[in-house]
Amino acid sequence: MKPILYVIVLFSFLAGCESTSQQSAPPPSVASLLNNEHFQQVELKDPELFTLPAEEQKRFLNYFTRHQGDYLRDDQVLYQYLENKLSNFNYFSATLNAQQALQNEQGNCISLAILTHAYAQLVGLKTGFQAVSSEPVYSKQNNIVYVSGHFRTKVYAPLSEEDNYLVPPGTVIDYFPARGSFYSGRAELKDLISRYYSNLASDALIANQFDLSYSYILKANEYTPNSAALYNLAAVLHRQSGDLAGAKHIYQTAMQHGFKDTNLLHNYAVLAEQLNDQVLAEQLNSQLAMLRQDPFELLATAINARNNGQFYKAKQQLEEAIALAPYLSEPYIELAIVSYQQGNEQSSKEWLEKAIEIENKDEKLALYHAKLFALKGQH
Repeated sequence: MKPILYVIVLFSFLAGCESTSQQSAPPPSVASLLNNEHFQQVELKDPELFTLPAEEQKRFLNYFTRHQGDYLRDDQVLYQYLENKLSNFNYFSATLNAQQALQNEQGNCISLAILTHAYAQLVGLKTGFQAVSSEPVYSKQNNIVYVSGHFRTKVYAPLSEEDNYLVPPGTVIDYFPARGSFYSGRAELKDLISRYYSNLASDALIANQFDLSYSYILKANEYTPNSAALYNLAAVLHRQSGDLAGAKHIYQTAMQHGFKDTNLLHNYAVLAEQLNDQVLAEQLNSQLAMLRQDPFELLATAINARNNGQFYKAKQQLEEAIALAPYLSEPYIELAIVSYQQGNEQSSKEWLEKAIEIENKDEKLALYHAKLFALKGQH
């Protein structure tokens, strides 16, 4: 999955009916910061995000009607149907609409949240979405730092007007739960739709299709005009397409309004290096260090340090990540890579063996064994 980050909401309070207070200006929309002369908007097709094939709608509604009123709540009936329907689904990094995900039997967490909502709306069930800090996908492509997040869906149980719950009952549906993951914030349908378009914008950016990326960012802006992730994506688009001044302006605006998450700071630091502004780069790296970090953020910053040849810094952060979450195999893999790049093949083998020892996912085990075999085969 592509880079996915959280929205910061600024609340203003008035002291009283007759008193006035200075309110800080709301952050400008991402669309208002784009250099429109630098890009050409592309006409986008309507993706019909939540539309299911007619035959599948009929099949699901028949199933739901047969089981409604049994010992399961309506949200649990939906979960049971999806559990059977999606038993052969595979994780796939592409972001798909409901019909594509269903037909291909694959998708990322955004795709499958869209699919879940498509079923829920057929039977009038409300949905909510949760941002989760979990095992992200880290990559650095074309000098862009990506730290993707995770998304899951909660289907709420139908309630009467007399029901009064502090936490409304429902079923959380998470297709790709990660060990050690934890809830980190609520999200709404508009956030889901925005992330769909943001992911497509990221795909276009990687392919150097700058006008298409620009057009998807404009579409995402219709749903979350003040998203930190969208600020970052817009700035990266400007940087990659050669408008460094435009990129810096977007980052400066984001920082002025309190948007200081890991992904944004990382990519702003990359821009600072490109501008040969060492003072700014040091300031940004200091702010990164001050952020409250979880193991995955530590892993992200360690990978960034390794990519920049800062092996000592990378090892420190990886050791901190292991101290916080010794059950994760990824920090050990990164330590193996750092050791190998430093010419210490024996240490690299030992870290790989440690990763194999604690990992329980078959596909990762196969990859780790292959890496270890390749390393041993060099002698």
